Amino acid sequence: MTKLEALTNATNSVNLEGLKLYEKYNQDKRKTVARYYLSLHNTTISPVLNYDNMNHFILGFSKAKKILTNL
Repeated sequence: MTKLEALTNATNSVNLEGLKLYEKYNQDKRKTVARYYLSLHNTTISPVLNYDNMNHFILGFSKAKKILTNL
């Protein structure tokens, strides 16, 4: 499983319609670290992050969704 697939699966597990993960492509060919961002209904909701930080962002977003839906 690739990092993109793992993050996509984590995004899908949030169960929020319109939430999508995108990979940010660099124009600078020297940088090889993949970067990602989240979008909700065509509005960017996260900064551009590397794999580890995006994974933490998705986990936090999922936790926040659970808290807010139980209010």
